[in-house]
Amino acid sequence: MNTSHRVLACWILAIAAVTSHAAEGDAEAGRRKTVTCNGCHGQASMKAVPNLGGQSATYFIAAMRAYQDGRRGHATMRDVAKAYSDKELKNFAAYYAQFAASAETPVPGNETPAGARACETCHGVLGRVPVNPDSAVLAGQKPVYLKTALREYREGTRPHAVMREAAGDLQDAEIDALAEYFAGLPGLVVK
Repeated sequence: MNTSHRVLACWILAIAAVTSHAAEGDAEAGRRKTVTCNGCHGQASMKAVPNLGGQSATYFIAAMRAYQDGRRGHATMRDVAKAYSDKELKNFAAYYAQFAASAETPVPGNETPAGARACETCHGVLGRVPVNPDSAVLAGQKPVYLKTALREYREGTRPHAVMREAAGDLQDAEIDALAEYFAGLPGLVVK
């Protein structure tokens, strides 16, 4: 199997996994409960809080479970995540996943930083449609949030073996350039 066939196969599996997780949840039930989430995530002015609209259901659920079991160390999110059952998390995930960006490739308006192509290995072309549904959508994410996450991966305070290796040698200027680049692309939305 050549590289283009492998990429296509990964893309098809990713779409199937996202669709599968989204199908497990009730988007309308998720929407009805987002008032709690919207206090922070529904505010464009909350610069260090991630955009959720458009993240895959698989990624959303994995992130929430990481807060529940302490792999992600944000105290507020740990308490929030623990308040919800698996069914409720699937409902939230189905709601947020329905805002996914199309697979069309937008033309970036800003210069592509050197490390961006390495990010696309997992996060997809222009960070819009991840190759693996466990990876986050980067396009359209808030720059402050991306900078914080990359620095936490680099320092090892946000555990993730692949991201620790990917961010381990990044300098602050490189992190800033990557964050501004991906934030400037259409993708995630405040929901």
